[in-house]
Amino acid sequence: MVAVALAVGVLAAASPGAAVADESADTDSVESTSSPSASPTNDPTVDPSADPGSEPSVEPTPEAVTDPSVAPPDAALPLRPVLIAVTPADASAIATYLPVDDPSVTGYQISPDGYLWFDCPDLSGTCGLSSLTNNREYLVSLRSTGPTGQSAPAGPIATIPATSDWAKPKVLPKPRKRVTATFEAAGNGLGVSGNRVALGVGTLPRLRFSTNISNKAAVERHLQVAATLPSGRTVNVPGSWGWISDQTVMFRPKNYWPGNSTIRITSTVNDTVLGKSGKKYLVGSKALRKTYVFRTDRSLIATVDGAKKTMTVHVDGKKRKNFKVSLGKWGWETRNGVKVISTDKEVYKVYRSESLGLDPEVEFYELPSKWNTRLTPSGEFLHTASWAYGRLGRYNGSHGCTNMFEQDAKWIFDNTIPGDVVNYIKTGGDVVEPWNGPGGLWNIPWNRWLKKSALSNASGTADTTSDDGSVDDVRPDGA
Repeated sequence: MVAVALAVGVLAAASPGAAVADESADTDSVESTSSPSASPTNDPTVDPSADPGSEPSVEPTPEAVTDPSVAPPDAALPLRPVLIAVTPADASAIATYLPVDDPSVTGYQISPDGYLWFDCPDLSGTCGLSSLTNNREYLVSLRSTGPTGQSAPAGPIATIPATSDWAKPKVLPKPRKRVTATFEAAGNGLGVSGNRVALGVGTLPRLRFSTNISNKAAVERHLQVAATLPSGRTVNVPGSWGWISDQTVMFRPKNYWPGNSTIRITSTVNDTVLGKSGKKYLVGSKALRKTYVFRTDRSLIATVDGAKKTMTVHVDGKKRKNFKVSLGKWGWETRNGVKVISTDKEVYKVYRSESLGLDPEVEFYELPSKWNTRLTPSGEFLHTASWAYGRLGRYNGSHGCTNMFEQDAKWIFDNTIPGDVVNYIKTGGDVVEPWNGPGGLWNIPWNRWLKKSALSNASGTADTTSDDGSVDDVRPDGA
């Protein structure tokens, strides 16, 4: 698993042999290492006639090294690592990379300019440079090393060290309280743990902190989200963090997650000042130097068109199925918007009019149904409706559920996983409420979701409120 280095004015990872601070000691200062003068390697890609005086004056940590011995011409070079991101800080930069699956790799090297190369202290997935010049652009590259030589460089990625990362002081303030957090990839109530199974592209990962966070921008600034695609290419994921309470923040991609991908959320919240609680400063635990990883399965997105009375299923962008459906009738219109499938499925279920509070003298029914897939806690299901076969694809007549032929409802039941998306359009109903099921938060308009981010909100604060209401306010389990 990729780990995350501390983005402070000096390199967080200690050089080989340096002692690592014990968190129980809760030291005032962040670990740092001395930076001996760097000397260039014998890199064959560099013009030997170049004027050394024209090279940037850099004193990175760890110290510069010479290249390993030259390998025989027929020896295979190490595989090139994947450089995910480079995070600038005060006079420093941290590279996050994906270690290669190559037993011949014994280490990694980092360069601020493609000329000077420096050993990374470990194989953890992060490597840093310190003693850089603030407000100056560096082109950071990374390569793997082994007995046969060095891989081709990964990168470069341009970065400009910040003048200051005030949330990560070199001396931590007192008195202080350490903050921890728990992570869940399936944070929108899918009924599974994202640590164990691949998820649909509608999942929303969540970080829940051990106390209320007042400096929410500091948290967001020290979280990066990247996806390794099926092609092997790693990209940053466009999206935004949103605070749903003072303790809980969730990441929502601007679009859905890419399918068949590995998602990495890299945290450098460790040793970050997160505001105050009473007289104590809140400081991120050292355990928050971490990369959280989960996987997405194939992308399955179904679109239910209320005007056409159809459901179209796309898998990995290709049309796979088209089903006839019937939705909620007048007064019981099915909600528009994004709904996300969870583990809440029942092979057999009986829908009763009394659960809707209907007058039995006016409308009474007890309808057994097979292959029931719940979409909202307010009572919308995808299910077989043998009593409604005559209206499927023609007109609406349910109490909000999506009526289907048995073989179609079974296909949905058997072939969908937690996190798969069902998007409803043109139903005549209201939009799914943010609190109403795993898909709820996807229905907050994007400009409103950005107001839940302290970084994206012009005020610098995060709107942690959600729409009023609860499942108790709506009619449950129609048919």
